[in-house]
Amino acid sequence: MGLLDKIKEAADAVSESVDGLKDLATEENKEKVSSLFDSLNSKLEEITGDENSTLGNIINQAKEEAAKEKENQDKIDEIYAEDESDDRTAKEKIVEVLSEEFSDYTIKYDVSPTTIGGTGRFMNYSIGVYDGDKPKLFIMLIGKTTTSHREYRWSKQEAEKNNITFLNFVEHYPNKKDYISERLHKYL
Repeated sequence: MGLLDKIKEAADAVSESVDGLKDLATEENKEKVSSLFDSLNSKLEEITGDENSTLGNIINQAKEEAAKEKENQDKIDEIYAEDESDDRTAKEKIVEVLSEEFSDYTIKYDVSPTTIGGTGRFMNYSIGVYDGDKPKLFIMLIGKTTTSHREYRWSKQEAEKNNITFLNFVEHYPNKKDYISERLHKYL
């Protein structure tokens, strides 16, 4: 049972107890009121497995988890956030990063897997990064369903078989320059 489920269960128990208290708010029902509070504390202990748990502690834990989750989501959103001022294609941005930060390498476009020994039908690599004449990295610019195509898989397998790093960039994602740079620095 997740923490949010525990909170909901505790909140339901609190709600029942409060409703019960409204009905028992007379002086002669003090014993019943006390029993309801004991029942609530017992429920909290049962839910959390901790004798020292209180609804406040549970809520604070949930807030901390929610804050961490939001922070992680904010990081993801930052990576994929649209930059309205940059309407260049992913390919243009990748080529710019390669030219600026990896100028020692040669860039080739629309590279056939047959150049590394492949035979048969393949999907060409969008960008090939070469160290002299030796291929160092192949980049495939893909769409939402490209990875399900067998020609794509064969091209990927051919690169892997030849120990050449293979990267994808999804064309319809923003592909910010710093994201591209970070990925390329991992492999070049």
